[in-house]
Amino acid sequence: MRSWWSAIGLLVAVRVGIPLAAYADRGSKLPGIPTFTRPAGFGGLMGDATGFYEGAREFMAAWARIPRALFGLDVLFVLAVAAALVLLWRRRPDLRHWLPPAALLAAGLAICIDVHYMKATGAAVLGWPLVWGIALLPLRAAGRLTPGSAWDVGTALSLVFVALTVVAVAYLGRNATGRRWIGVLAAAFWAAWPLLVGLIAGHHAWTNDQWNIDVGLHDYDEPLSTLLVTSAAALVLSPRMTPMRLALAGCALSFATAVKISNAIAAGVVLVILVLRHRREALPYLAGALAFAPVVLVYWPISYPKLYGNPSSWPHDAFDVSHVVSSWTQSSIFTPHTLAIIVPLAVVGAFGLSRPWTLALVLAFLLVNPVFYSFFANTADHPRFLYASLPELLALWAVGLGVLGARARPATAATTST
Repeated sequence: MRSWWSAIGLLVAVRVGIPLAAYADRGSKLPGIPTFTRPAGFGGLMGDATGFYEGAREFMAAWARIPRALFGLDVLFVLAVAAALVLLWRRRPDLRHWLPPAALLAAGLAICIDVHYMKATGAAVLGWPLVWGIALLPLRAAGRLTPGSAWDVGTALSLVFVALTVVAVAYLGRNATGRRWIGVLAAAFWAAWPLLVGLIAGHHAWTNDQWNIDVGLHDYDEPLSTLLVTSAAALVLSPRMTPMRLALAGCALSFATAVKISNAIAAGVVLVILVLRHRREALPYLAGALAFAPVVLVYWPISYPKLYGNPSSWPHDAFDVSHVVSSWTQSSIFTPHTLAIIVPLAVVGAFGLSRPWTLALVLAFLLVNPVFYSFFANTADHPRFLYASLPELLALWAVGLGVLGARARPATAATTST
């Protein structure tokens, strides 16, 4: 275990060190990565990050609009639920796997009161503004909240999410195969991906700030979404499945849906697989997957429906079969050239997963985003929509190398003996 964590710690340092080096090297050019320039206007925030920032500010401001009596009841509700959960945790070990979904549901219901008093800000989802807003509360209380300070906090959070994703990818690979070295290799691929993408797809992969979003320097929601989805995948792939792990996986995907609505599709597909495999034992997962749904539903009227009238944010033919070809032929990263390089080894890895249920789950997490976003009009310009599927792809790379290595050893031994 010491060598396991030492390897993961080194890979975390590599993955986080890449964006930190780019940030520290502003104004010059490090080989293999794009030049990073923090925009001077609005503290460095740009694109969707400005909407997320406004959403975070609105999340904080809406609490002051709640009538005091209702706010007091909301606080009492949270305290009562917290006390009940602590009591049940201590006295009813047999019910512990139901407590994470219950805690997430209670937190979501309390947040729904605030969401009811929020105004539309342009943030299409609430998950990332919610986390960002909670982290910004001390700055707001101290009167030091500015777009620049918000960028600093948001970037620090994004780098934490990126670092934790390295750990999640390692467990994803290990749990899918039962071999630690596969997990370490998968995490190594993930750590090196910001460098590999330029070699594989060319410098065109850096356009539209896709690289900055991937490494956590752009305050978008992809780092948080990828962390939550990968953590859920690692949990449901555990060799020794427990109700607690199923519940936690469901909770992760439930909150991930608030971060990116399309994650609900992955949650639904995984539910079908788990029900077929475990039947009623999958109920803790279902409870977790539904726990944060009230927040998503209450926030919906001020999310995407507010963007439908803006053609720059939401094209009139957003989802159409005609976009399937352009999503891949005109992509800034995932072109046919890139796919010809990254897919074959993953296919070999898929054949290397001997357990059919494991393969089904890995393919579910891997393919949901590419299939769904193939029909979306903006996928070619925003390949970041597919980032949450990268950990599974890279885990299959690790398995594929293991398969090829196993095939090469007997051939080498036979040649040596001859």
